[in-house]
Amino acid sequence: MTIEQNYENTTGTLVVHLADLNTIARRASVVLCMLCIFWSFSADQIISAWLDYIPLQTGPNNENISVYGPFAWIQMRWSVVILLSIVTMMPMLSIQIYKFARSGLYPLERNWFTAVLFLTTTMVPVSIIIIWAFGLPALFEFTRISGNPEGVLVRYDAASIFSLGIGATWLLVVWSVTTITLCLSRIYGMVSSGKTRFRNRLLVISSGTLILTLPLEYDGLKIIIAIISVVISDALSNTIPVRQHIGPLM
Repeated sequence: MTIEQNYENTTGTLVVHLADLNTIARRASVVLCMLCIFWSFSADQIISAWLDYIPLQTGPNNENISVYGPFAWIQMRWSVVILLSIVTMMPMLSIQIYKFARSGLYPLERNWFTAVLFLTTTMVPVSIIIIWAFGLPALFEFTRISGNPEGVLVRYDAASIFSLGIGATWLLVVWSVTTITLCLSRIYGMVSSGKTRFRNRLLVISSGTLILTLPLEYDGLKIIIAIISVVISDALSNTIPVRQHIGPLM
C-alpha cells in the first residue's frame, strides 16, 4: 500500500468517525432539549421541597427566606432545570460515547476508558445527589449549631443558598467533560511527546470557564477550585494508554 493510499484510508476513516461523533452530538442536543422541557414543569416543586428539607430556621410560613433580586428566581429556576437535564443525560451519553469509541480500542484501552466513563458520568451524578441530599444540609446544620448573633434576625437568600449547590454541580460537570475529552484525545493518538496536542488550551478553557461561571458565593476560591479541578483531570487522563498512530478501525 502506497503512502497516498494509506493517507486516503486514514482520512476516510477519520471522516466517518467524525460523522458518527456529529450524530451523537445531535442526539444529545435533542435529548437535552426534551429533558429541559420535562424538568421545567417540576423545577418549582423540587426547589420548594429542598428548601423545606434543609435545616434552616425559616419560620412556620418560610417568612425568614426570601428572593431579593427581581430576576434571581428565574435565574435559579432555569439553572436547576439545565443542570438537572445535563446530569440526567450523562449516563445515556456515556453509553453513546462508549459505543462510538469501542470499535477502535484495544482491550486494555477499552478497560481504561470504561473505568473513566464510569467515574465521570456515573459517579458524578451520584456525587451531585450526595452533595444536595447530605453535603449542603450538613453545612447548614453546622452553621445553625455554631449560633447566631443575639438580637439579630436571620434571613436567608434562597438564590444564594441554591447557588452553593449549583456551583458544586457545575464544577463536577465541567471536570467530567474535561476528563473525558483528554482521555479520548490520548486514546485516539492525538498526542505529541506523550502529551495531548491541545492539552494546554483545553485546561485553560476549562479553568477559565470555572473562574467566569462559578457563582459569586465562590469568590475568593474560584482560582484555587479551577486549578485543582484541571490538575485532577489531567492526572487522571495521563493514566490512559496512548495510541501513538491513528490507523484503520479494528
